Amino acid sequence: MDEHEQAQRRHLNQGFGASLNNAFEIAMIPVLFAGVGWLIDAVLGTGPVFLAVLAVLGLTGTVAKLYYGYNREMGEMEQAGPWHRTSRDLP
Repeated sequence: MDEHEQAQRRHLNQGFGASLNNAFEIAMIPVLFAGVGWLIDAVLGTGPVFLAVLAVLGLTGTVAKLYYGYNREMGEMEQAGPWHRTSRDLP
């Protein structure tokens, strides 16, 4: 396997790792927040108020993190692309 193929395989594996990480965050962060909310509800004797609020907060925060991270990453790729020209490059 030559160096170019190794670089392509490494890039592909990094993409799989990032996707798995994102999926884990989407699944587990709201569950962990809901668990903390359940504990608070149990201590305070309230209904599932804290459970629901913290689960929604965890999901919202995770989605926002992924959204803004994706936009930042795409902006960096856009700036690095050969199609990006500044006013200095124009005739």
